[in-house]
Parts: sequence; structure tokens; C-alpha cells
Amino acid sequence: MSIIVTHCNPHLDEVVCIWMIRRFLSDWSQCTIRYIPTNPKGGAVLSPDQSPEIMYIGVGRGKFDEHKGNLDESATTLVHAFLLREKKIKLSTVERDALAELVAFVNDDDHGKHITDPHSEFSYSAANAYMPKTGASSKKILEAGTLYLDGVFSCLVEKHTLERDWVKAKRFKTAWGMAVALQTQASPKTVLRRATREKIQIAVVVNTQNKFRSIRAIPASHADFTDAFTRVHAREPQAEWYLHHSKRMLICGSDVASNLVLSKMSLEKLIALIAV
Repeated sequence: MSIIVTHCNPHLDEVVCIWMIRRFLSDWSQCTIRYIPTNPKGGAVLSPDQSPEIMYIGVGRGKFDEHKGNLDESATTLVHAFLLREKKIKLSTVERDALAELVAFVNDDDHGKHITDPHSEFSYSAANAYMPKTGASSKKILEAGTLYLDGVFSCLVEKHTLERDWVKAKRFKTAWGMAVALQTQASPKTVLRRATREKIQIAVVVNTQNKFRSIRAIPASHADFTDAFTRVHAREPQAEWYLHHSKRMLICGSDVASNLVLSKMSLEKLIALIAV
């Protein structure tokens, strides 16, 4: 049986390694995880790197333990490089780019480069450091980190997918500034986040996967979609259009709604609701 050995109360660095191994190496998807105390010599391990059925992550001073002297590296970068070098995983271009961005972030995080970021107390690493104080076991910490990484990776894949869709984006003027509109599988939040890089404040999105539609503005915008809501509701009285109380979000379809009757309005008609 395949076994991964890491230290007690694993940090984000070790959690990412285990997540990558389980997610991308099919033979290791059901591997057993063992947790050991570390020490100045890397913990009590037996012959690190000698058995093909045992991986030591962040302990043992083996090939996946940067503490043996790998400057500017982390267990995450070492495992990632191994997976790519040995052609252990098959990824699409988008997945490869997303994983590379995740690995780079985690490596910087492991070297303390994010501790002075605004609101760093709310980061996963900050929470991770206090999980043992709540009584969480090493197993529970790994489970929490795994769920977190599944979400982050999906977000990054969507982000890089959107970059390929962005060439189809339509830019237009509104009473509140520039807007962008496109059909994509990316979420409206991802689209709006991308739009702000071009100082665009409003995003109109038709999701090609779940068929949701939305018009959203950034929080600092003075946009008011009340009139657009009145007009769209008149055209599609049965559709579950919802005007957020901020008046900056007009949506039909949501992960928290029943979505019984979705809109069928085209992207062009949605643009016409707010274009000038």
C-alpha cells in the first residue's frame, strides 16, 4: 500500500504536496497518510526515498524535503517539478498554467512573503497555524486544506480559461463607465475581476455552461440597474431575475437559487439594457 509520511499538523506546503499526489497520480489517490513529529534531523524516518511505495513530504531530508538545503524551494516546488519532469501527470494547457500559479503562490507563502499583506490574518496559512489550537487533528487539517485547494484550483483553471475567452469580449459605454460583455464558462466574479485590469467597471455575462446571466458592477461604481431590471422583467416576467439591494447586480441564475426559470435573453439584448 502507498504511504505518504509528513509532519504532524501539516502546513499549506505539505498539504499541497499531498493534494497534488492524490489528485494527479492515480496509483496514489487512496494512499495512507502518516504523521510524525519532526526534529532538527528531519524526524524519525526509515531510509527516505528508498521505497517506491513511501513518499516523505517535508520530513526525512529526502528529495521532497527542502530543509536539506534547497534554497528558494519548498516541498511543493520539489513535488511539482518531479511530477512534470517525470511526466507523471497529464494536464491541459489551462490546468498546467493554473497549477504553476498555485505552486508559485504556495512557495512564496512558505517563505513568509505574504505575512505583511493586508488582511493576511484571513489567509489559509494564518488559519492553518491556529487549527491545532482548536483541537483539530492532523487528519482534519489535511481534509480542510484539501477542500480549500480543490476550490482554489477550480478558480485558477477558470481564470486561465477566461484569458482564452477574453479575445471575444465586447466593450461598450454605459452611463457609469466602460463595460464588457461576453459568453464564457467563467463566473461573473471572475469576469469582473479580469475586467478591472482594464479599468472596466461593469461586466455582462452569459454563462455557456449553466446558462446563468448577469450584469454586475464593481462595489465602487455608482451604477444603478433598477431601470434595467424593470425592462428585463417586463420582457421576461416568468424568469427569475433578481435585482440586488445594492442596485449594482442584476442576475438570473445563482448557486443559491432554485433556478426554475432562467432567462433566454441574448448577450446583445443584455448589452442594450445598459448601453448608451
